Amino acid sequence: MKEKGQLYGLLAGLLLTTLSASAWAKDEQNAPGENYPVLTRSYLLQSFDSSQKVKEEKITPKLQNQYFYSNCGGSEGCDSAIPEGAIMFKAPSGFGSTAHSEFPRVELRARQNFVNGSEFNNEQSGSVYIVQAPSTRSIIFAQIHGDKPGGSEMFKLRWENGAVVAGVKENYGDAEKRTTLLSGVGLNEKIDYKLKAKGTSGGMKVTIELSADGKTASKTFSYPELGWKGIQLYFKAGNYNQDKDKDGSEAKVAYSKLDVRYQ
Repeated sequence: MKEKGQLYGLLAGLLLTTLSASAWAKDEQNAPGENYPVLTRSYLLQSFDSSQKVKEEKITPKLQNQYFYSNCGGSEGCDSAIPEGAIMFKAPSGFGSTAHSEFPRVELRARQNFVNGSEFNNEQSGSVYIVQAPSTRSIIFAQIHGDKPGGSEMFKLRWENGAVVAGVKENYGDAEKRTTLLSGVGLNEKIDYKLKAKGTSGGMKVTIELSADGKTASKTFSYPELGWKGIQLYFKAGNYNQDKDKDGSEAKVAYSKLDVRYQ
């Protein structure tokens, strides 16, 4: 009887594992919101309308278009170098831009905000592939942004001609200071990142942890409370194409994993 009980337990465990794997499998026929429920819960989409102007919209389970779609789904074909069902962000160079910017974006904007000077421990993490680069060879794929117009990009994570670079504005409106974190990261190579924001009454620290092709990097940046006083901050993820010219190029970014947590 003991052997039977062990066998039943083993079979039950295998069944549970199979069901769990099926539940989390990414289906190439599904829209991004079906494969990644975090999108519908936690983000809005900034993309383009039929006139190539920027629009922001709620993400539904079925939302999918020529700029925001699942890898291998629809008429876009399949990028075989990246996982099936990954979220695809396509931003043609020279398309419309948001206010106070010259560059086109297909990006996720987190719904939840936080403020420097309060206590929090928040994190956005993802697995990213730069699938296609524009003529400038520069794409921002993750950010901590502010809602104050002009100069409120607190932290930007960009791929620039094979390097992964952090862009930091210590105070609102500062010139951006850039730090190269990894180099030799080619197209279609997976970049795993964790972007951690920790706030206290005296200020805020942002830690970025990266890995790609066996290489790792980690760095922490400090932000004084007064430098960002009262500005609502939020995470972003996706494809902010750093090519403002209609030169026929486009940027493609894929996310095979995305999560955001607030404490």
